[in-house]
Amino acid sequence: MRADKVARLLDSLSEAQETLIAEFIPAGARSHFLASRREALLGLRSLLDAAIDRTNDPSEAAGRKSTSRFRGSIDITD
Repeated sequence: MRADKVARLLDSLSEAQETLIAEFIPAGARSHFLASRREALLGLRSLLDAAIDRTNDPSEAAGRKSTSRFRGSIDITD
């Protein structure tokens, strides 16, 4: 299958998914699902922050709990 056909197929599937969500999942439920997704991502951020802290100073990071939910931006370059 050619790349343009694959791209169109993926676009169609994405549109179908959005339509199904909009038609069959009530707005209140969508709101809860989005909130739970955000909380899961924040949990992952906390895990990553703790792992990063341990690489800096393992003895200091073991007894410290992060009080910040956001530490700032991270510049990632190749």
